[in-house]
Amino acid sequence: MIKKRSKVTSEFNTASMSDINFLLLIFFLVSTMFAVEKGLPMALPGKASQTVKLKRDNVLTIQAYKNGSIVIRGSGPVNVREIKPLIEQKLLQNPKLVVVIETHPDADYGIMVDILDELRLAKATRISLRTLKTTL
Repeated sequence: MIKKRSKVTSEFNTASMSDINFLLLIFFLVSTMFAVEKGLPMALPGKASQTVKLKRDNVLTIQAYKNGSIVIRGSGPVNVREIKPLIEQKLLQNPKLVVVIETHPDADYGIMVDILDELRLAKATRISLRTLKTTL
């Protein structure tokens, strides 16, 4: 009696490989935590909001230019870190103070965020944002 030798191959069955790939894909999609950016918390006016006229004494304008300089009307050029104490002092003098941030369209976005951070630290709650009018 002669035994036949079975031929050994270097292949393996890949029929269920796609099933395993899909199961791994689903596992990683379900178990992965995605980072959610919180952004800047602001209460924006709705459709029913009305335009309110303010006295000039109740408005303080901060201007941010494209070269990175920051100017507070009435106080002149300031550094970002000088904004908080100045706003705190102005808020003590006038609790109805509204801070208007005018940013140049080509200015770095980070400048406006830094100004907003300093205003938040100074506990300023009445803030208005607008684009700085440029002359061509």
